[in-house]
Amino acid sequence: LLLAAVSVAGAVPLARLGPAAARRVGMITTGLDVLAVAAYAVAVDGRPGLGSLYVLFVVLLGPLRWGLPGVLATGVPVGLVSATWPTPDVTGAAPGGAQLWLLLALITLPAAALSEAWRRSGARLRQAQSQFEAAFEHASIGMALLDPELQVLQANPSLAGLLGTPIEAVLGSDLCDWAAEEDRAELVAALRRLTGTHPGIRAEVRFVRADGEQRWGLVAASWLGGSAGVPPRIVAQVENVTDRKNAEERLSHLAQHDALTGLANRPLLLAHLDSALQGDRQLCVVFLDLDRFKIINDGLGHAAGDRLLQEVAARLRTVVRPGDVVARLGGDEFVVLSHGVHSENEALAVAERVLAGLRPPVELDARSEVVVAASAGVAVAEADCTAETLLRDADAAMYAAKAAGGGKARVFTPDLHHAARRTHELERDLRRALTDGALTLTYQPIVDLATGRVTELEALLRWEHPERGAVSPAEFVPVAEQSSLIDEIGNWVLDRALQDAALWPEGRSGRPGLAVNVSPRQLLDSTFPGRVVELLAQHDVDAARLTLEVTETALVEDTRTLVPALRALRDIGVRLAIDDFGTGHASLTYLAQLPVDVVKVDSSFVAGVADEAGSAAIVGGVVAMASAFALTVVAEGVETAEQLHQLRRLGVDRVQGFLLARPMIDGAVHAILNAPATDVPAPRTAPAVELDLQGRDIAQKYRLLLEAARDITGCVDLTSVMETTFAALRRLVSFTGGSIQLVDGDVVRLAATDPPATPEALAATLRVGEGVSGGIAATGEPRYLPDITISAAVSAKRRRSNTSGGVRSWYGVPLVAEGRVIGVLQIDSTTVDAFSDEDRLILLSFASVVASAVQTARLFAEELGALQRPTG
Repeated sequence: LLLAAVSVAGAVPLARLGPAAARRVGMITTGLDVLAVAAYAVAVDGRPGLGSLYVLFVVLLGPLRWGLPGVLATGVPVGLVSATWPTPDVTGAAPGGAQLWLLLALITLPAAALSEAWRRSGARLRQAQSQFEAAFEHASIGMALLDPELQVLQANPSLAGLLGTPIEAVLGSDLCDWAAEEDRAELVAALRRLTGTHPGIRAEVRFVRADGEQRWGLVAASWLGGSAGVPPRIVAQVENVTDRKNAEERLSHLAQHDALTGLANRPLLLAHLDSALQGDRQLCVVFLDLDRFKIINDGLGHAAGDRLLQEVAARLRTVVRPGDVVARLGGDEFVVLSHGVHSENEALAVAERVLAGLRPPVELDARSEVVVAASAGVAVAEADCTAETLLRDADAAMYAAKAAGGGKARVFTPDLHHAARRTHELERDLRRALTDGALTLTYQPIVDLATGRVTELEALLRWEHPERGAVSPAEFVPVAEQSSLIDEIGNWVLDRALQDAALWPEGRSGRPGLAVNVSPRQLLDSTFPGRVVELLAQHDVDAARLTLEVTETALVEDTRTLVPALRALRDIGVRLAIDDFGTGHASLTYLAQLPVDVVKVDSSFVAGVADEAGSAAIVGGVVAMASAFALTVVAEGVETAEQLHQLRRLGVDRVQGFLLARPMIDGAVHAILNAPATDVPAPRTAPAVELDLQGRDIAQKYRLLLEAARDITGCVDLTSVMETTFAALRRLVSFTGGSIQLVDGDVVRLAATDPPATPEALAATLRVGEGVSGGIAATGEPRYLPDITISAAVSAKRRRSNTSGGVRSWYGVPLVAEGRVIGVLQIDSTTVDAFSDEDRLILLSFASVVASAVQTARLFAEELGALQRPTG
């Protein structure tokens, strides 16, 4: 113990200061958590004439307050009282009265201090208890006092609010009974662990409210050991952490799911795959990539693209089986993990079912409806595969399906790895070629048949690979279109071609035009028209000299999205051309919709125009359709004089091909522009084919077809459409009988016949895919049977039925509206091989007009029915 320094007070009578000193000692000691009080008196020499001086010391013993061990204590001085008594001898003892006062002081001072300390300690205890009860009652978190059996002895309103019940229902209950069944055992075990040696626990559990809803609670409980006569207790705090847990669950969901569609993402898919591969491995992966999604996304906007992706996700959820997993890997790539698949055929059936579920048109808004097509790659789990290799194989198969034209499924085979590697290498080398300036342009003249002069030159892209040599555009352009390279290459081609065209001299027919091929992705780039204007101004080229070519296939697949882009370019003043016409099944309807100036007949038809009646009929039909819309017709790939002669006879306006000039570098263009008019060579022999026009030329027939199209599109009810259709066909094609069959769900129903059929015949149906008509409805491909009696496509029963009615030849075409088959238009004849290529071309062209009219009549009927329906 330490003794404090001593200070000496003035000499005053002890009798007067004793009580005051005692009160002072009491006040000080109660604020210091006194452990003990000691007092004693010491006599010292007094001052001369005043006698002896007695000094009283009071020492308090208490713990240090600075975190030192409680066993260490110090003495604290609290004051000094003194008294003097006159006495003859300086060192004599104090008078008896003084000794008495000293004795009283020694007794009363500690007693008074301890009494005051006890009084104040009791007050503090009562105050602390009151504060605890107030804090317990008004705490914002739930609190409960439990007995060792976990029964609630006391609870506060916050806990009752968390549980959604009055306090009375909580008191006496087992706190663990309020926990959700799946968490109850965990909470019981945690609370049972509380003891004197394990005084605290924390646990997060779900509590079930009285209304059945669940709330997350963070339980923090402490053990209060008992004493004599007082049993142990448990103090439990229950904090409502529902919002935090929900946020954590949302973050966890976002970490494993795609934010846009809610489907599983790649990490979660891989986890499912890893788990599935631990089992019997009877599973397959279908890797999907939407065809031409970039065009939709850029043309209609990213909001429309997002809605399309969400619709695709919703459809995929509906077509898969319970237990299958659907994931989105990003962009327009989706994956379906299907269980219980034992063979490639079963896996392919899964893929076909998925693709079929995506085909119906998607209405993105009131004005935009698109048809979803996808390429699917299928991989079946092998004994040694991993999740990553399974995905890689399905991905390779998907790219093979896309390279084959898209819209179909392909099963993985080992050789696809080589093809995928080659595609990757080709893309890498193409990117390098663009950077290194290894791409070049050549120009092929387009000659006017009337004057024999070059009116235009088409820019053709060439790539000389340092190791592979010349790489065909047919090989590298699709690779570029599947990546962002097509935008960079397209911009480079347009810039370089305009730069060259600006320097071409004025020829005998004026300055020649320039034709440049553009991809759908370029057309749908909202900045593309502005870029064209900028390049035209930069190179000082008149917009009327520029023709932008886009393939017919792209236009047919994306008519709705491309037409606005084409019109924007047309407003600039450039000309627009449909390239490879005839390969994409375009018709009168498309020509009427598209703001184009030029139709270029594909070289595959030009190749047979001199010796194949079918090719000649197709070219003649194109000329007739184009002339009806005042379009210029250009024939590509002219290689022989016979072809040239026949094209001139059919009315083609311009030609290009090796017969006239091969593609040439820019330097050679100057020479050919100043050369005399091309002497169009005469054929070495007479044309090998002359068309039987049945009393009318082709142009006249197509003019009749246009008139019929106008008549049909003017009909607003289905009956009129069908009657007008057969009346028009009778003027164009000679046939015995015909029918229109409409698709209704998964069946094909006979809607109308010419001549009229019996009610029993009209009631007959076919399933989609069954028979010839059902097959057309399923595939969307036309079908010609020159002789039914020997056709394997017709059942023996059907052959007997048809031949009994005299039918020998049969031709049917699909009625396609908004990207899906809605019916079949069919004609037949009692003559074997009755329908020529020209007849079939007319029917094929006519089918799109009929389909559009049928669809319009159906919509009109629905609207009329809605107007007539009682409104209640």
